[in-house]
Amino acid sequence: MNSLLTSLLVLLSFARSFAHAGVLQGDFTGIGHIYVLKSSDWRTASPKSKVGCLDNHGKFVKDDKKDDCGVFSRLNEFPYTLSSKVGNCTFDDETQEKNSDSHYGQMDYAWNCNKGHKSDIYDELYTIDGFPYAFLCFGDVACFYDAKRTPSVGDALPLWQFRWGSEQRGITPGHVQLQLLWQKIGDLPKREGEHAAIPGPRVRLQDGAQLPLRGGRARA
Repeated sequence: MNSLLTSLLVLLSFARSFAHAGVLQGDFTGIGHIYVLKSSDWRTASPKSKVGCLDNHGKFVKDDKKDDCGVFSRLNEFPYTLSSKVGNCTFDDETQEKNSDSHYGQMDYAWNCNKGHKSDIYDELYTIDGFPYAFLCFGDVACFYDAKRTPSVGDALPLWQFRWGSEQRGITPGHVQLQLLWQKIGDLPKREGEHAAIPGPRVRLQDGAQLPLRGGRARA
C-alpha cells in the first residue's frame, strides 16, 4: 500500500510539473542579469545562443567575466520597470544613439539606464507564460532586438528594439537580430502586506503555438 501511495504521489508531482512547464510571470521578478542571444526564432533560442549581456548602463557587452554583466531589479509594483545601480532603464532616452541604419527604426533610441529618467509603463519589458525561457518582450508582443554586431572585448554597443514593415521585413541590413534572456539571481526584499503578482500580457503560448512574436511594427 505504501509503495502504491508513493507511486501515486510521484505521478501527481510529475503531472503538476508538466502542466506548469514553461515560464510563468513569477520567473521574471526580483534581481537578475540580462543575457543577449543571437536568435531570429524564439522556438529554437536557448542559453547556448548567448553572445553577451547588458551592462549596468544598458549597453551590449561581451560577458568574458561575470562582473561584465549588469545587475537589474524589476519593480514589483506599477510600472513594473527595470533599473540598475546606474538608474532607471528605458528606450526613450533622447541622449542615446538612434538606429539610423534601420528603415523603420530610424527614430528609435538605444536602451539606456540613467538616474535622471522617471520610469513609466512604456518602459516595461515583460515575458510570456509558456516561453521555454524567460525571454523579454516590449510593446505589443514584440520580442526581438537589433544591434550593429556582436561585441568584442571592450565594446559597449547600443541595443535597439527591432522594427519591421513592408519595406524591411528582416533585421536591419548588416545588423544582428537578438533576444533578451532574464537570469534571476535573487529576490527583492518582501514588504509587509505584499501579495499581488505582477500582471502579464493577455497571451499565453500553448503547445504547438507559432505566434510570430517578431519585433515592433513600424511607428506611424
